[in-house]
Amino acid sequence: MKIKNYFSGIFLTAIAIVLLAACSNNKTEQEDSSKATLATSKEKYKHMIDSIEGKMQATRNMPLDQGTAMFAMRTYDEFASYFPDEAKSPEYLFKAGELANSLQLSQPALSYLGRVMSKYPTYKNAPYALFMQGMIYDDQLRDTANARKIYKQVIEKYPESQLAKDAQASINNLGKSVEELVREFEKNQAASAKK
Repeated sequence: MKIKNYFSGIFLTAIAIVLLAACSNNKTEQEDSSKATLATSKEKYKHMIDSIEGKMQATRNMPLDQGTAMFAMRTYDEFASYFPDEAKSPEYLFKAGELANSLQLSQPALSYLGRVMSKYPTYKNAPYALFMQGMIYDDQLRDTANARKIYKQVIEKYPESQLAKDAQASINNLGKSVEELVREFEKNQAASAKK
């Protein structure tokens, strides 16, 4: 009886080991399949983006087609969301912000550009993303308080850049109408001519 129980125990242990090994192999196969699907999906997004950008490039001398721009923004956003560690992700978010800005879609533009700043602060166009946020608050939303705050951040983060000078000039002109700006420009031109 003891021998029978002993062999039953060994038999059950062997079955358990086989089942565990099968589950382990199945898990590895699922992970490999998932990685392959992700890679295929990434390539599909890149292909879509190339196609959209080609279409926008071909019609660059025409008014921006809103439907194409909206599709491009969504595709850029999805790529950056699904593949945040890809080198193209900050560029795509920046492009989405530029498109939204050109369509006067202030809140989406601020969101895309804000994501560039928060997730990719070392991205080469991060300073421009920050400055553009200030411009959107200033020009589109007429929110001088937030525009001033953003412009000051540009000056603090990038003090030696041309953008810092542009931000300071923007702060100096906050809240002024076009007519006031023209009068100041003409006044400065007349003063320069007298010298």
